[in-house]
Amino acid sequence: MDTEIGYAIHAGIDYWAFDWYPPGSGMELARNFYLTSAKRQGLKWCVVLGTNPFDMNRDAPWLAAGFAKPEYQKVLDGRPLVYLFTPIARKDLAVLRDLSMKSCGKSPYVAMMGWTAAEAAQACETVGADAVSMYAGGMEKSWSDYSKLKEIIPNVGTGWDPTLFRDTHVAWYPRENIEKDFVGWSATPKQLVASMESVFVWTRANPGKVPANTILVYTWNEHSEGGWLCPTFTPQGPNTERIDALHERLTGWNTVRGK
Repeated sequence: MDTEIGYAIHAGIDYWAFDWYPPGSGMELARNFYLTSAKRQGLKWCVVLGTNPFDMNRDAPWLAAGFAKPEYQKVLDGRPLVYLFTPIARKDLAVLRDLSMKSCGKSPYVAMMGWTAAEAAQACETVGADAVSMYAGGMEKSWSDYSKLKEIIPNVGTGWDPTLFRDTHVAWYPRENIEKDFVGWSATPKQLVASMESVFVWTRANPGKVPANTILVYTWNEHSEGGWLCPTFTPQGPNTERIDALHERLTGWNTVRGK
């Protein structure tokens, strides 16, 4: 975990968005390792709810308490950033907002994810979220469609290729979906940098549509689905091409803009 945090900071990443896994599931270990790492300064985190069961009596108070801590990602003058992969009950989100107000004095800024602009906007209205976004696939051609309906957090994709699941079956990804969902693309470092630069330019040109002034990248380490920034292993050692390319471009970008 300490090594991955170093990689993320080198790449210029501000925060990780952790899919929610409940305590005791075994899948929450990465979040726990991050939260107990002495290296986490310089890399914040936020949560993606709606991925797994979320106990309003146990998990909501814990999360709201985390909102007040300095390592939790804030936007818009202190609002904790929360993503929703699938809709949660409107009353549950209202409870989480109330807990957040008591914890840090701010209501969370909640972005509802969706695979289409219309789907995301409808779910956003249903649950009472603030903005729309997308989990995976990239929104390079969809930013204007999404922003016509709601405030948005644009998404950049690094790749999509779930064909590894043909050989290694996982219960949550049915085999029959592999051919249907297969896209089979992986961004080169040059393509990745170009996509990032494009979203930065668009976001700066449309501040009213992206008031949170943040973007989401798919993804840090979903290697089995073809989306990753975290270096992979090769016989020559870790492949850091992607994060090195981001580091070089973001360093130059920020220097030009005096930041």
